[in-house]
Amino acid sequence: MKFVVLVAVLLSCAAPEVVDAQGRPPVSATDPAKFQSVMAEWKSKVVPAAKKEGEVVWYSCTQANEAEETIKLFNKVYPEIQVSQVLGPGYQLVEKISTEAAAGRVQADVYQCGGQSGRTLSWRGIGEPFTPPTALDPGVKWRWPIMSEETHLAQIFSSVSGFHINTKLVPADKYPKTYWDLVRDPYWADLVKRKRVAFTDPRIANIGVYHVYGLKNVHAKDYGEAWVREFAGLKPKLLGFNESGEVARGELHAMLGGPWRVEYNLGTLPMTKICLEPGCVSTQSPLFAVVKAAPHPNAARVFVDFVLSKPYAEWRVQAVGSLPARAEVVPRPLDDPAKHKLQYVPDDKTERQITEVLKWVIASKLFDY
Repeated sequence: MKFVVLVAVLLSCAAPEVVDAQGRPPVSATDPAKFQSVMAEWKSKVVPAAKKEGEVVWYSCTQANEAEETIKLFNKVYPEIQVSQVLGPGYQLVEKISTEAAAGRVQADVYQCGGQSGRTLSWRGIGEPFTPPTALDPGVKWRWPIMSEETHLAQIFSSVSGFHINTKLVPADKYPKTYWDLVRDPYWADLVKRKRVAFTDPRIANIGVYHVYGLKNVHAKDYGEAWVREFAGLKPKLLGFNESGEVARGELHAMLGGPWRVEYNLGTLPMTKICLEPGCVSTQSPLFAVVKAAPHPNAARVFVDFVLSKPYAEWRVQAVGSLPARAEVVPRPLDDPAKHKLQYVPDDKTERQITEVLKWVIASKLFDY
């Protein structure tokens, strides 16, 4: 197994001819005959071509330890293919790929990060419309459509974002019930003003703007722009991609948004996650995409197909705690959306609307403090 983390731009190389087992409209997953036809071409052409390429360059926001385990699992199945990870925030990686594509020197084979950045890649026309064979397998049941219809992203996991509370610092009788409690309950308004409550910065393509969208647009009648302005007026502490367990360590009383780490599920830390009315929000992340004009197109396809596999889903549930798309893989209790009320279900249409809300947040300058 070879594991390489790259932080610099890789040398470009000419893109080889693509062996495409999916050069046709998506095949219905209910047609076994067509699935077998796709698999025959996949095994006879795509996989051998991928092994000959011998490398896949993975642009990803996945942290190094998680990426290393992903690569180890992949190399158990495909030891002939070296995976090199380029690590960075999703929106920065999208801009990097866009720059490479404009210059005709694409370095990335596979892109993986969140819902907004991944869809931006497709909306800009630099994502390959590829459907992995596993997505067509009639024997696999999915919790949601595994491939996004418009953007051709593999939606292999989902996560629920709610309100994270340090249970040692906040008594149970003080837990907020609605988003309005954060701005109008004196207890919470004071904590927010004292920077003891954080919010995922809604000016970037991350989970914070999903909360803003839900309250401003989906629940405009009960919350709307008024809630956003009142909350921003309290100047909550903003965290971007640098959340590192401040609530669990007691440096914060609570946080709206932010990652729910697997260690929070083990019962060893003073953490709980609740859904304030009208509900939590969810994003299908990480999303995987094959980059158009990838230097190793077949290896990229093989890598994306692998992350749809059952062994990878089982590992990720235990190691990361995400909700898997595969219906036969049981999630951890605190990651099960059946236990959380959601404001809306994310899809391509919703993500386009969230993009507009992101522009509104930035233009409003409400969180520029």
